[in-house]
Amino acid sequence: MLLKPNIPIVQPLLKSQNCRHPPSYPSQLKFQFTESEKKKNIRSYVTNNPPMQQDFLAILESLFNIFTGKCIVVMAQESGKRKKPNILVTGTPGTGKTTMSTALAEATQLNHINIGDLVKEKNLHDGWDDELDSYILNEDLVCDELEDAMEEGGNIVDYHGCDFFPERWFDCVVVLQTDSSVLYDRLSKRGYKDAKLSNNVECEIFQILLEEAKESYAEDKVVALKSNNIEDISRNVETLTDWIRNWSIPI
Repeated sequence: MLLKPNIPIVQPLLKSQNCRHPPSYPSQLKFQFTESEKKKNIRSYVTNNPPMQQDFLAILESLFNIFTGKCIVVMAQESGKRKKPNILVTGTPGTGKTTMSTALAEATQLNHINIGDLVKEKNLHDGWDDELDSYILNEDLVCDELEDAMEEGGNIVDYHGCDFFPERWFDCVVVLQTDSSVLYDRLSKRGYKDAKLSNNVECEIFQILLEEAKESYAEDKVVALKSNNIEDISRNVETLTDWIRNWSIPI
């Protein structure tokens, strides 16, 4: 039986793996094996040829990485990993989070979760704060309540904070931003008291929510979008709808 190494196939793979020893095989290298001697002769040749040892190890490592990578993809698809993305929409109160999230949910059929409404509905708080004029959110209760839905995927979470959610939950973190003058008018119409109004406008001016998002999530997950008017909201919904349609299972 005549065996000749397939040099044209092997060499490009070795080059791509940056082998320490360049191929040093004779151009007309041939092995004459009987069935009974095949394994013995191959083992002897490789053992006595250090450069070939290194090259075969590189090939084996490459094949192993390719094989295990494919296995990871298959396992992810078969283990119940979420098939739809989770999106966090955050930003200072008055930046249009709920308006945009509602429109995006209608366009994509994803589930819109307004944390403020959820906290009141499920009593996920530790009482009322008169100074802040809001409920004192219990972060642990909120996370416990959301865990199953977030593992399943397909959610748009809408809240003005973002640093207490598990990072693994979200595939995209959207920070809505509004000009301070526009934001001031919106919050005034909501009846915000002077201190609360000023605090939120200052928070927007200094981009506190954007910095919080960047500190809490991978940089490539965070995107800042302008939200000054209905045209901005429509544009943002269109952009995010396209992203959702092109989203694939993360590995």
